[in-house]
Amino acid sequence: MSSEHPLLLQPAENRRRLVCARYLGLLAVALLLPMSRALSAQGTGTISGQIVDAKNLRGLDGAQILVQGTNIGAVTDGNGGFRLSTISGTQVTLQVRRIGFKPSTQLVNVGRSDIRIFLAEQPNSLSEVVITGTAEPVEKRAIGNSVTKIDAAAIQSIAPSPDISSLLNGRAAGVVLTGGSGAIGSGPRIRIRGAASLSLNDQPLIYLDGIRIANDVSTGPRSQGFSSGVISRLNDIDPENIESIEVIKGPAAATLYGTEANNGVIQIITKRGKAGRPVFTTNTRMGNNWFQDAENRIPTTYRRMPDGTIAGWNPVAVERAAGRELFANGLTQSYSTGLNGGTEAVKYNFSGSYDNDKGIEPTNHLARWTGAGNISLSPYKSLDIQATFNTTQQTINVPLEAGGGMWFSAYFGQAPVTDAEKLRRGFYSAPPEAFWGALKQYQNVKRTTASLQFNHRVGTWLTQRLVVGNDLTGEDNVNQTERMTPYNRQFFGNPVDQNGNKLTRRQELSVSSVDYAATAKRRLFGLQTSTSFGAQYFKRQTYALAARGEGFPAGGLTLVDAAATTFGGEDYFENATLGFYGQHQVNLNDRAYLTAALRVDNNSAFGEDFSWTTYPKVAGTWVVSEEAWFPFDWVNQLKLRSAYGETGQQPVVNSALRTYSATTGGNGSSAVSPQSLGNPDLRPERGKETEMGFDGTFLQDRLSTEFTVYRRNTEDGILSQPVAPSAGFAGDRFINIGKIRSQGVELSMRYAAVARENLTVDVGFNISKNDNQVRDLGDLPLPVDENGEKYIQFGAQRHIKGRPVASWYDFRVISATYDPVTKRATNALCDNGKGGTTPCLNAVGQGVAPRVFLGRPDPGLEGSYNASMTLFKRFRLYAQVDFKGGNVTLNNNDRARCQVFALCMSNHEPEKYDPALVAQVQSPNVLRNFVYQNASFTRLRELSVAYQMGPKIARLVQARSGSLTLSGRNLALWTNYPGTDPENFFTLQQFVRLEQAQVPPLAQLLFSVSLTY
Repeated sequence: MSSEHPLLLQPAENRRRLVCARYLGLLAVALLLPMSRALSAQGTGTISGQIVDAKNLRGLDGAQILVQGTNIGAVTDGNGGFRLSTISGTQVTLQVRRIGFKPSTQLVNVGRSDIRIFLAEQPNSLSEVVITGTAEPVEKRAIGNSVTKIDAAAIQSIAPSPDISSLLNGRAAGVVLTGGSGAIGSGPRIRIRGAASLSLNDQPLIYLDGIRIANDVSTGPRSQGFSSGVISRLNDIDPENIESIEVIKGPAAATLYGTEANNGVIQIITKRGKAGRPVFTTNTRMGNNWFQDAENRIPTTYRRMPDGTIAGWNPVAVERAAGRELFANGLTQSYSTGLNGGTEAVKYNFSGSYDNDKGIEPTNHLARWTGAGNISLSPYKSLDIQATFNTTQQTINVPLEAGGGMWFSAYFGQAPVTDAEKLRRGFYSAPPEAFWGALKQYQNVKRTTASLQFNHRVGTWLTQRLVVGNDLTGEDNVNQTERMTPYNRQFFGNPVDQNGNKLTRRQELSVSSVDYAATAKRRLFGLQTSTSFGAQYFKRQTYALAARGEGFPAGGLTLVDAAATTFGGEDYFENATLGFYGQHQVNLNDRAYLTAALRVDNNSAFGEDFSWTTYPKVAGTWVVSEEAWFPFDWVNQLKLRSAYGETGQQPVVNSALRTYSATTGGNGSSAVSPQSLGNPDLRPERGKETEMGFDGTFLQDRLSTEFTVYRRNTEDGILSQPVAPSAGFAGDRFINIGKIRSQGVELSMRYAAVARENLTVDVGFNISKNDNQVRDLGDLPLPVDENGEKYIQFGAQRHIKGRPVASWYDFRVISATYDPVTKRATNALCDNGKGGTTPCLNAVGQGVAPRVFLGRPDPGLEGSYNASMTLFKRFRLYAQVDFKGGNVTLNNNDRARCQVFALCMSNHEPEKYDPALVAQVQSPNVLRNFVYQNASFTRLRELSVAYQMGPKIARLVQARSGSLTLSGRNLALWTNYPGTDPENFFTLQQFVRLEQAQVPPLAQLLFSVSLTY
């Protein structure tokens, strides 16, 4: 075989042709190689960036991005980030969609890594999914009742809130938060759609990720007078870990929750993991709390001095003049981190935070650690498993307010005359440092909430959900007076206080939940139907242990066992509910829905002769704007809705039982004596509610509106009935007899006023009006008023037919005669309740006039305005103003100053005042209608300005994105209320709204830095 090259074996002509072809081929390769490389590069191009909420500049997770004309797409991660690869061409059009936002398209250059696409919110989207009050997650279009959904994560990015109460306030029409105290660590009472009971708990149910948790308010040490605490369990949860909050407001929506849901339901949904690369976030906040305009808001007291002059005394001014500030600026700090990410099979979200907040006194501060985690597993296409935990450890030190402590001493001090008064610097019983050094009130809390949820699907026709969980809270509530130093002993004359004492109340509270639901879907007679079944079991257990010690032999001893005298007590309470429900829904063309449901319940607090109770529900919706014949182009979406439902409220634990108390028998042995007769027929209070309304968007989706009218009737109201002595039991027993009606309207609106490339302006407004009335008090043997109506009087309040629950009723002085010689007001005439007058007092100074209606204790009108502005896609401004009105507060500061301590100018110069007022201040707490004062107000609740970092600036700190925010809270107040603050009252009280020497809502200024990596 020849070894020569094959080319050489060809004829000469052929060889020349082959050589030419070889060179032409090489030339073609040389020419085409750059083009092939360019084409190869075009086929592997990438685009990356972020999808952003146009209103608050927050990255949007879960947005879908698609390259138009291809199947190349991605879903954004927890920070809104995305990356697309294998893209051909130099320019492509991206299509972006996300539920709750308007779709967007944008032409971008291939190869860019700094794309930012802004999505405008789709107001009131009927495709938004709701999970509260439903058997399964459903779109809003199918729900016949009002549901308020609060985007907590977005709010935190605009105006960071220190707690969940602040997130709720002013953002859900019909939900009224009354703060009571502004002390650091305090929390409000929450009332939804007015009073629903004459005697039972008025707080809504609280759910966290599908399980019921403790909803206690006014917990903690006895820091306000009359044994009132100020701490709310709602605020244990870290607001940075919350994704959204859903609120359903009454029986029409809450039927599936059965007994205990008459006051509404608040569902808190924590953040979930998002598929995509890990996203690490940090948030750092620092700022100040202060008592705004304290000198003018704490009233000046007046005293006639020995030389006949009148001297004024104001604790803030006096201390400032001496070089001491009565109130400090309290430093507040917060540090939190989060990690979010995963795959389609495993997603995770973990977070942790530390808060250290100080109030305006050295005895008021909070230290809190929180941790939270959520893991979502999808081992099969038909099964999802979600595990969630939240843990909190905190210590809250609260100041003594109202009936004692520095606040009482500051409000009712006076210009000093005697040596003892000068030692106190004019303060009523002791100077501030004596209280701060001797008295401590604090709560230690360890709380863990854990849940496990299974979601199972059988094809497309059956879904099942099982949620189990427990909320365990351990509290130590401590009131402690240390053995006093010689300096402090000068001001506290009680030996029990001087030698020290301590009260520790330990409480362990467990709330357990088991919740199963199944929904089957099928077509029936041409209609899409779904049938649901559910079973729920809830159990609340409370173990309480109290220990008290008095008389410590030496300073530094703080344990109860170290005291000379000790006391103790122990108690246990348990309440359980078992319920089942069924629901059927018919869907006509995804436009009209009809739902019917029935729930049956049993509760351990029911009487033994009353067992199961039933709660029905029926609801309907119609998306009328999607009908072919709908004629109005300016209406983009319009859903009409109506619902009727019933729920209940169980009696107080043990109130149905016949009970006996331990005593000592005649021979010294143990014995029992009758305590409570009980009522074996006692059943739950029942709420029946009808609501109607509409949800709509108008003017090319620029205006969104939700409107609701409702009427709720509470029947079988629980009241106490005197027990006949012949029964062998003393006191009262509980019976079902009262009725209440509550009705009102709710309106929420949002308008996209400006939507330009570098400027967006959104304004929002919500308002609610509530009227409630007592409708019946049954056949109880009660006193009657001048018009023949029966009533129940407690203090200065009254349940009476035709008036709001717990209305203020007292003597109203119309006129009086002033005697310049005696400087006394005489001949006081009062309102007789029939349009005329009658003498107020008899000859011995007792009130003989009828008590008349003076107002309702809770607001009948509440709402808020908010506005946000975004400039140049980097800066955002936000403000919220909220208001409440139509309510009356008893200003006990004025009563104590003028009637008890005679420290008002009307006491010293009565000739300068209306004789009707003088008659009251000279009355020994009998005539006092001057202290019932209009507590309507408007408050600048939130104000913020923020800067969203560009990628270049963020990369300076190795971050992907970030923001800087300066925010303020409670910066202005407009009110005619003459007291310190119209929001103050004793938080323990369900109906009494009485202000007396409490910490007002504090002004706050915060600087926040948020970074995402």
